Amino acid sequence: MSDHKALLEVGIEELPSSEVQGIKTQLKERIERSLDNNRLGYGELEVFVASRRFGVLIHGIELKQSDFVEKKKGPSEKIAYKEGEPTRALLGFLRGSNAQIEDVSVEGGYVYVQREIIGKMAEELLPQIFSESLSSLDFKKPMRWGDGTYRFVRPVKWITAMLDTEILDMELFGKRSSNKSRGHRFFFDEVEVSPENYFQNMRDTLVIARESDREERTLSEIRRIESDIHSQIPVDEGLLAEVVSLTEYPTAVLGNFMEKYLSLPPEVIIVTIKHHQRTFPVYKEGKLTNNFVAFQDGPADPLGNIRLGYEEVINARLEDAFFYFEKDKERPFEQYVDGLQGILFQRGLGTLRDKTERTTALSSEISRRLKAKSDELFEVERTALLAKADQITRVVQEFPELQGIMGRIYAEASGEKSGVALGIEEHYRDNLVPTTLTGAVVGVSDRIDTLAGNFAIGNIPSASKDPYALRRKASFIFRTMHHLGWKLDLLELLERALNNLDKTSKEILDSLKDFFSGRYEAFLLERGFSMNIARSVKMWWRFPYLGVRAAEAISEYVKNEDFNDLLIAYQRVHNISRGHSGNSFDGSKFIEQAERDLLNNYLKCFDDVMEALERDDFEKSLQLLTSLKPHIDRYFDDVFVMAEQEDIRLNRLGFLKSVDQLFLKIGDLSLLLEEERV
Repeated sequence: MSDHKALLEVGIEELPSSEVQGIKTQLKERIERSLDNNRLGYGELEVFVASRRFGVLIHGIELKQSDFVEKKKGPSEKIAYKEGEPTRALLGFLRGSNAQIEDVSVEGGYVYVQREIIGKMAEELLPQIFSESLSSLDFKKPMRWGDGTYRFVRPVKWITAMLDTEILDMELFGKRSSNKSRGHRFFFDEVEVSPENYFQNMRDTLVIARESDREERTLSEIRRIESDIHSQIPVDEGLLAEVVSLTEYPTAVLGNFMEKYLSLPPEVIIVTIKHHQRTFPVYKEGKLTNNFVAFQDGPADPLGNIRLGYEEVINARLEDAFFYFEKDKERPFEQYVDGLQGILFQRGLGTLRDKTERTTALSSEISRRLKAKSDELFEVERTALLAKADQITRVVQEFPELQGIMGRIYAEASGEKSGVALGIEEHYRDNLVPTTLTGAVVGVSDRIDTLAGNFAIGNIPSASKDPYALRRKASFIFRTMHHLGWKLDLLELLERALNNLDKTSKEILDSLKDFFSGRYEAFLLERGFSMNIARSVKMWWRFPYLGVRAAEAISEYVKNEDFNDLLIAYQRVHNISRGHSGNSFDGSKFIEQAERDLLNNYLKCFDDVMEALERDDFEKSLQLLTSLKPHIDRYFDDVFVMAEQEDIRLNRLGFLKSVDQLFLKIGDLSLLLEEERV
């Protein structure tokens, strides 16, 4: 493998952490694809991103594009030659192919030109590869600068582009490439670099260009502080990634806030120092302390100015939280409910007070269907009433991330039952299944109301847009109903929600059915079922728990030899009855013994399958359906379904449609014909 290296570095203004992953993925894909398309060999492609630069180091790059033989098809021989002489058509083809008459060959009645293309040098190709790859990058929030000519993630400050020790001739965004980069902005200016020693060149100027190296240093700094003060600093992966993306030389700063703020709920302290100031909370023997660990970009700050800056800001934020928390507690939590009348939920869907009333009504309905006891029903309705009340509190208005958490805290402080308090918090969580009946019922009701309401006013998710996170809400409903084994009809609950909104219509309901059916298929795929199985049982979206049971039974059944027997039998019935709409038939009009025999076995099987499904025994249902195989085979051997006499033909099709529909009570098994057995 070649030992040559190529370097591209783009210097920019501070890069938002939200753009980091996209740049890494896109830059790697685009440059790899371009190198391959240009037949330029390489070993490893290493993308690096820091807060003020990103780029790629290509290891083992070849200095020359590989040669290749080009063979190009031209006009037919009859058109290319007339009386043995080349025609204008052939001469035009040769000009367009930059070929001579001696390059022509004839194969299969057509002319071809074949010539060897000598590969170009890497130093000629790389500027175009780099420029096109950079220009094609997509960003969440790109910027324009100067006179608006340039559009990129952030204004470009410099471009470094090299092949070994040579500077590549490249100009982009008004910047000409060079062999110079820039070190840490507070301590260094320009610095010469080389592909061979790039990462060390940068480290010498207090820039750790590799993300993995910055992460290693960040973790090392955290462990150093832990050792120095004999405490524990849990590492939040999201916060760690943010620190790594926002710094070029991360150095830990140990600070502290006033002890009086430890009287605040720990969640308030953590959201203040972690989410708002990007600092790590510090624990000792499992208890939160008044220390925190922040990170500065650069070497240690001996004068402590950075520490003092963090302490000043965090103390100010905690003072606000302390004041708001004490003020909020002056009123019983229930009194905040009336204030919801002044907060719009969504345009066209009323206020949060209106939503609270709808959610309470639907929660009561679900509780009754679940046969909840009277005390459980009371707690559910109480949770639904108080679920959004924390939106009125000053702490949540200042720290929206604490919605639900503060609801639980204020409910506990007001003497509400633990199930009510915890249910308020749990009903907000999209990614977790609630542990309480209150949280589960109110959480599902809340999302059903939101989904029904948005579809009623036309806010239907598209393939690319879902501004109200309706897909995520549907996933919560499926996940919760399945996990808790609720055998409730989701369609009936959606109809009830539309009634509560006074917006019932067939068009809205049909749209909801299509949406939930599609999302249930996605839910099954996320649970590891194959595409064919997910599609075959997505009809069960109305009963998410039972749909998973059906998918599990089918997934096991496909491993058996009986699976082929079942599908072969079903395929014959399904294919011939597919275009027939009705399922009515008269068994007394059956002529052949084979059709009477199948009828008798179908009727017995029907009762047995329905009984098994009543017990949610899908495995037994599949076995019962398989028992019809020999009778179906005999039927098709002895009975001509498409008889010329119309009444006989329609009667037989109606019967087979009934058999088809019995199979469909488990799933659309026709979609499993290509399913691989494992």
